[in-house]
Amino acid sequence: MRKLVHHVLSLLLATIGCLPSTYAADNKGGSEIIGRFDRTFDSLDNLIFGNKDKQPSIYTGGAIMGIQSPDSLVISPQLDKALRENTAAKIHEGNGLTGLQLTGQTYYRIAGNGGVDEVDGETGQGFYRAKVQAEIRWYLLQSSLFGKKGRKKVAQLEERIARAGYEKEKTDINEFQVQQNIDQYYDSLLYGVLIHRVDLLTMLDDAQRYLLGNENISSDDIVRTLNDLLDAQRKLSEIEHKYPAAASLAGVRATTVRIDSAALVSHVATEQGDMKILRLRMDLLTQKDKNVKWWSRINVAPFVRYSNYFRHGLPNTYNLDAGLTFTIPLNDEAARQKRTIQSERAVLEAEEYRLSQRVADKTALVIAEVGRLDRASASELKRIRELRGYIARRTEAYRKGLGQYNRMARAKEYAMYIGCLERLIEYQYRRDCLVANLQSLLPDESILRFCHFIEIKD
Repeated sequence: MRKLVHHVLSLLLATIGCLPSTYAADNKGGSEIIGRFDRTFDSLDNLIFGNKDKQPSIYTGGAIMGIQSPDSLVISPQLDKALRENTAAKIHEGNGLTGLQLTGQTYYRIAGNGGVDEVDGETGQGFYRAKVQAEIRWYLLQSSLFGKKGRKKVAQLEERIARAGYEKEKTDINEFQVQQNIDQYYDSLLYGVLIHRVDLLTMLDDAQRYLLGNENISSDDIVRTLNDLLDAQRKLSEIEHKYPAAASLAGVRATTVRIDSAALVSHVATEQGDMKILRLRMDLLTQKDKNVKWWSRINVAPFVRYSNYFRHGLPNTYNLDAGLTFTIPLNDEAARQKRTIQSERAVLEAEEYRLSQRVADKTALVIAEVGRLDRASASELKRIRELRGYIARRTEAYRKGLGQYNRMARAKEYAMYIGCLERLIEYQYRRDCLVANLQSLLPDESILRFCHFIEIKD
């Protein structure tokens, strides 16, 4: 008789899909199975349909909407001071070019070598035995009187290039922080949904294992459920922190985004880190080209020379001379230097074009992928709402006792619904990561300035 009761109960469990809390095949185990299913269904119905007027608590716009413009102060006060002082030192160095040059010479003639006296032109004992000479020259074309503005501009441009490099490093750090905020926000949403899915799949897995022990279910069903359970558990394990379960499973407030690509690319062309550095380097080469003058290699120097002669047997004498000396190089060095600078600038212009094309291509690819993910989100949200309506109708039918009531099938319906919530969150996460990736192109603006978010409606 006991075996007959057990067989009937096993058939009943196979029909209604109940989940036991133990694997014991007795009447008490069967009632515990049914109770566990029913409590889970009541809890899920409350999460999904608890308050019809309440908006879904899962909102995917909380992270991306928090992107702010980068801080205006992008380098430390110490570095800022050091850069300014370095530029001031370079300018001061250029302003200190006097062009004055002091030269001199002294020598002694060995006795008995004879010769003509350079002082009186006579031959004999009157020639000088030693000489001391000093001369001061003023190379005025190489002094600070010329090219002062050009040198100052070069020093200032070099400082701006250095600053742009440090600003780019800060932009990279900001990009990492934005991505981290998005990760944490979506981790909390995904964790809250996955907890419910893991609990439901665990219950379903336990039920199928029980039925398998009584040979009332195929192993294929268990494998599929186990695979889903392990996948959900793996995703949970990848989330760094622990978060509470979602207080509502009524749906997800999802958005689509429209990006003004033309305005974005135009702004990036002038403000993006690499583009800004390239442009400043071209400005620097332009200024250096202006600073190269054809006369800069010419040396024109007025001078004053004092000479003192120590003569043998005669009074010492001296001369004081004034004059002008000049040297003119017979080559086209200045022209060749200009051509070199111009060729370097042409390389930078080509690099700027290549970089601008890469930015435009990246923006176009991101926008295309954002559009694809938005369409997937809209489709998934439509599926969620359809499943929600289906579950509502099925719940009402179960309540009225219409049709066959299979608890296993009903659990799979809830699992399907929660899986859709999970996928929608993942679509929105990937979309927001792409939008945030564009923030790396903007050192001075929030990407949200070029984005328009629209909540997906029914």
